[in-house]
Amino acid sequence: MIKTVPQVMTIAGSDSGGGAGIQADIKTLNSISVYGSSVITCVTAQNSKFVNEIHRIPDKTIENQINTVISDFKIKNIKLGMLYDSKIMKVVINTLKKYKNLQIISDPVMISKSGDYLLKESAINFYKKNILPHCYLITPNIHEANKLFNCKITNEENLLKYIKKIHEQFSINILIKGGHLSKNKYSNDYLVFDNKIYKYESKRYNTNNTHGTGCTLSAAISGYLAKNYSLPSAVRKAKEFVSFGIKKSLDIGSGCGPLNHFPRS
Repeated sequence: MIKTVPQVMTIAGSDSGGGAGIQADIKTLNSISVYGSSVITCVTAQNSKFVNEIHRIPDKTIENQINTVISDFKIKNIKLGMLYDSKIMKVVINTLKKYKNLQIISDPVMISKSGDYLLKESAINFYKKNILPHCYLITPNIHEANKLFNCKITNEENLLKYIKKIHEQFSINILIKGGHLSKNKYSNDYLVFDNKIYKYESKRYNTNNTHGTGCTLSAAISGYLAKNYSLPSAVRKAKEFVSFGIKKSLDIGSGCGPLNHFPRS
């Protein structure tokens, strides 16, 4: 019997260490029974401790990857990860605009777990002006939200104030990941959708192995949306997937190790 499965295209950077980027996205999608295709924007040389090199893929090659996949596969759900600079952003969004009814989730990858910058400072305004308007959801962490929207999020109270303001100003669904907000026993994320705020609470685990959490979360959300979950339900399922991955994280490398993407292992 021929089997059809939900599909997601991930447009992101390659992580040679396998914990984040394209590699984490594909592992995540496989684990939740979603077929993942990929468009690589940058090739990085990195491990659990640092990013040694970032190599941009030529613009034409990025464009060709997108067009070649979409011309053959039935793609609706798109996950955007590391875009790195405004030139890559321009070719990605101009290519995607040729296609209708896409549901784009953007994880504004700005800084790696090791502290290396994965989005050039000069590209931030371009991202806000040209990428955001085409997104169904963006998934910044606290630091990324502060940088993107000139916020000063320091506690739950002002996070709720800022997330409402961002939602109203940009007319966009936004999930702010609150893992950096405090060091208490819970790690909470907050979604604004349809003028309602949803709070997702999960236990905080004592591990340094959290490399790829943002990539994994946004890929899982895209996957569950492709499986026809509502956005609040997709976020809830994705949050559960990431929480389990952190709980069972892998001690690989001598720095910040990866999540466990194996299904319920």
